[in-house]
Amino acid sequence: MTYSGFHLAFNLPLLLVLFFFSGKGFWPGEMVIVMLAILGIVVAFTSPWDNWAVARGIWDFPPERIRFRIGKLPVEEYAFFVIQSLEVMMLSWGFLHWFQPPAGAPMPRWIGEPQVLRHLGILFVCWIAVGVALKEWPNRDQRIHYAWHLLFWFLPVVFIQWIVAGPMLLAYSWHVLVPTLAIGTYLCLADWYAIQKGIWYFDPKQITGWKIAGEMPWEEAAFFYITSLLVAQTFLILLPATLR
Repeated sequence: MTYSGFHLAFNLPLLLVLFFFSGKGFWPGEMVIVMLAILGIVVAFTSPWDNWAVARGIWDFPPERIRFRIGKLPVEEYAFFVIQSLEVMMLSWGFLHWFQPPAGAPMPRWIGEPQVLRHLGILFVCWIAVGVALKEWPNRDQRIHYAWHLLFWFLPVVFIQWIVAGPMLLAYSWHVLVPTLAIGTYLCLADWYAIQKGIWYFDPKQITGWKIAGEMPWEEAAFFYITSLLVAQTFLILLPATLR
C-alpha cells in the first residue's frame, strides 16, 4: 500500500462519515473561516517540526510508497496535517450539536490582558530555561529524540491555550475530550497498520523502544493525541460564541 492508498483506505471514508454527521445544510461562514485559519496554522506550525525530524532521520518514508516530496516531506504528509485537523474539527462541530453545550461558559480571555501576558511571559521563560538546561540531553541519549522533539515543541502550545481559555475549556471538557480521544485512537490504529505495511518507519536508535502492540512507538500515539487535542481546543477557542 502507498501513502496515497492509506489516505484512501483510512482517512477518506472517515472524512465522509464525519461530514455527513457534522450537521445538515451549509456550514456557517464564520465556522468555515475558523477552519481555514486553523488549517493554515497547523500546516505552518507542523511542517518545520516534521521536516526537521525527517532530516534527522527520526522517521522517514520509502520512496516507492510516496509520490513526491516538498522539502523533506512527502506531499501526502502535508495532506495528513490537513486531514487530521478536518476530522477533529468536523467531529467537534457535530458534538456541539449532538450534546448541549454548558450554559454560561466563560469566554476566552484577551491575550493582551496583563495577567495573561504575565503568565505567557513566565511560560516563555520556563520554556527557554528547560531548552537551555536540557539541550545536551538528546545528544547524550539519542533514544529520546522523538519524545523530546514532540513534547518540547507541542506542550507549550497546550499551556498557552489553557492560559488564555482554561475556564472555558474546562467547561467544554467533554467537547474537547471526545474528539481528541476518538480521532487520536482511530489514527493510532491506522498508524499501527501503516507501520506494519512499511508505509513509514522509525529509526530504532531515536525512540525509547516502548511500542504498542509490538509495532507503534508510544511517541507516535502521543503525537496523535496531543495534536488532536490542540486542534479541538483551538477550534473551540476561535469559534464565535454564537456558534458554540
